Amino acid sequence: MPAIANEPVIIASKSGLVDLVIEYLRDHVATQRLRPGSKLPSETAISTTLGVSRPVVREAMRALAATGLVEMAVGKRATIVSVDGEMISRVIENAVLIGQAGAPDILEMRRGIEITMVALAASRRTDADAAALQAIIDEMAGLLGDADRYAELDMRLHMTLAKATGNPLYPLLIEAFRQLIQASMLEGLERWAATPKLQRVQDLHVEITKAVIDKDPSRAAQAMEQHFDDAINAILGPIVDDGPAD
Repeated sequence: MPAIANEPVIIASKSGLVDLVIEYLRDHVATQRLRPGSKLPSETAISTTLGVSRPVVREAMRALAATGLVEMAVGKRATIVSVDGEMISRVIENAVLIGQAGAPDILEMRRGIEITMVALAASRRTDADAAALQAIIDEMAGLLGDADRYAELDMRLHMTLAKATGNPLYPLLIEAFRQLIQASMLEGLERWAATPKLQRVQDLHVEITKAVIDKDPSRAAQAMEQHFDDAINAILGPIVDDGPAD
């Protein structure tokens, strides 16, 4: 049958149909207020509702799974899962891999994020947060000579500070940076290992922790700022042994 004059003929490509299903499912999640553990409609139900084939629905589901929104299992309906930092981590690591970003860019971005983060932690921390931070810093005190273990505890300290903010996005960001953070921590510790400045690393961690425990956002932010300035110098600048640390 000939097309009606002046009526546009719409031919949807497979990729266009997949995008249509993705948009429909994301809207479904939002309007139905689905949360981790909730299940999406079955492939058959979605196929019938939208008038598309099941392979198209399956491809859309796989695309959503790749973003970390849903989890798929054979013979089961797709399930909403908790978001973690993996996707952000992949983006950052890929940017580093292809030379789109480097260590200075990462440290600069982290510096801004974590100075604000620690100020919030100081304002909002609970007694449980304070106890956890104190336990970590106490354990770190005797491990400056063990770079791997110290870096592991340093990472735990930053994650605990992120959780203390009460903002769920900060732990996601710290988790996304995990591998790059630990690598930079190790590099800084190794470069300063033979200098008196190694103790300064622990001294600043103690100052950050004490300020958060004392609920002093300004002091916490200043200590974190100095911590990052020292880290940037340790990783990117020349090693200068200027005598015993204060």
